Amino acid sequence: MRKRVSGWMRQGDISAFFLVNHGCKSSWADRLMPWVTHLGGAVWCVILSLACLLQRDLRDVGIDLALSLICSTLIVTLCKKLLPRRRPYLKLLKVRTVGALWKDASFPSGHSAAAFAKATVLAAFLPGWGTLLYLLATVVALSRVYLGQHYPSDIVAGAGLGITTASLLI
Repeated sequence: MRKRVSGWMRQGDISAFFLVNHGCKSSWADRLMPWVTHLGGAVWCVILSLACLLQRDLRDVGIDLALSLICSTLIVTLCKKLLPRRRPYLKLLKVRTVGALWKDASFPSGHSAAAFAKATVLAAFLPGWGTLLYLLATVVALSRVYLGQHYPSDIVAGAGLGITTASLLI
């Protein structure tokens, strides 16, 4: 029974992956998604945290951002070492890839964890912007699947990790 459920979940993950990776294909998304994905990357996270830390009235936001991003990154790194899942483009056939290709483990998505950690912290300080912030984090996470870097379960795990880490630290 457990084997059947596991196989069913794995097949659903792969089907959902190809739905986004192939089903949403367009020339404008091919140009846009590599830029969008950077919003969950290390450089943007550091810049946003530092910008907030340098503003007296945003210092608390900067501290929460920095701490949640550091903690979520450490957890992501540990998970990638303990659960080394190969990235879709390295395991599956006919995966569309766009932009730079990462070689480390796929699970969980660090970009998704960072994007959702940022959204959670910023939504706590700017509640009226919550929907937009989480929508942007969702687009960042989906960009990882579109670019061929992650399975949907990787981004869901990353999102949950980012939200949980930030919520516990706020």
